[in-house]
Amino acid sequence: MNLLFRFTPPRLQTKAQALVEFAIVLPFLLAILYGVIELSRLAFMFSSTSNASRAAARYGAGAGENIEGTPHYLDCDGIREIALQSAYVTDFSEVNITYDRGVNADGTQIPIPGIDPIAGTNSCPLENATLRNGDRIIVQVRADYKPIISIIPISEFEIVSSNARTFIIAIPILGSAMPTGFAAETSTPSRVPGTRTFTPTITATATRVAINLTEFSQQLTNAPTPTITLTPSQTPPPSRTPTITPTHIFCSGLTGITNGPLNYVNGAMQMEIYNNTGYPIRIGEIYIEWNHDQGHQGADPTLRLTKITLTNQNWQGEIFAPFQSIKDFQPLVPVGTSIIKFNFQQSYDHLDGAERVLINLATSGCENTLLDSKK
Repeated sequence: MNLLFRFTPPRLQTKAQALVEFAIVLPFLLAILYGVIELSRLAFMFSSTSNASRAAARYGAGAGENIEGTPHYLDCDGIREIALQSAYVTDFSEVNITYDRGVNADGTQIPIPGIDPIAGTNSCPLENATLRNGDRIIVQVRADYKPIISIIPISEFEIVSSNARTFIIAIPILGSAMPTGFAAETSTPSRVPGTRTFTPTITATATRVAINLTEFSQQLTNAPTPTITLTPSQTPPPSRTPTITPTHIFCSGLTGITNGPLNYVNGAMQMEIYNNTGYPIRIGEIYIEWNHDQGHQGADPTLRLTKITLTNQNWQGEIFAPFQSIKDFQPLVPVGTSIIKFNFQQSYDHLDGAERVLINLATSGCENTLLDSKK
């Protein structure tokens, strides 16, 4: 009986075995590779969404205006454009902008009247709300994550990133840039080129003249002899001229000028000023902040600044704004204790913590002294 044996070379057996093993391992390798790619894509989407909200909020809180004159915190299109610049791998589904007045001690938001402060609410552009210093802009960016191939158990979900920043509308800069004294300039003559002028010179020419000496001597003899009479003059006594010595005023230290905190009496806001310099001091500028939109308890919560009083000196007007700098009222602060009072068309009932009064002094020697109700 003949038995036939087929002999397979070892080299062909090794190739076949490697091919089978590769076919078995390949799906796992592809799954791992796809998982790495998908997780990297997801991490990049998280980073892009976070960067978009942060960059947009930073632009909205920045000082200045765009080319159209709109402040950055009200430039809704510009804020959204800055956010969309971070959309490299994915597209953002929403870019929402809203505002609030910060948070309380317990972490709850302080709303602005007429604005929903919840992140995700789109309140930009604003219509009837009034913003002020210290308010916050909140930008929320949303992106939808969806796997490229659904071979791993990852479902679709939404990536959300919110960022809030405080912005400043205006900063009161109180002070005087006028110099306290300067030295007068002395003019120095300079040579001016011109045309030379020639002055004619008179030359005397001697001429012989015949003189009768006899007649000339007789005229000298008959001439009267002049008499010199001395007349005494009265010399006035020296007069004493008074010398004016300037008085130096120092508005700092124990003999300076200070102030107390803000008080609320009979619906008005007032502050005490203590002038210990011994001289009346002139006020150069007054800056005031108040709760203009929610300061009164009633149907109309608004407060309009109508009057400022310091002793018997008054300013009257009607200002509806979160802050105001008044330069056309420059009263004198008398020596001793006085009270500057701020009246509104209604009683001041609700405080929001933004109340502040800054007074810049204009009297020489006090230009760098600033009265601050919060100090």
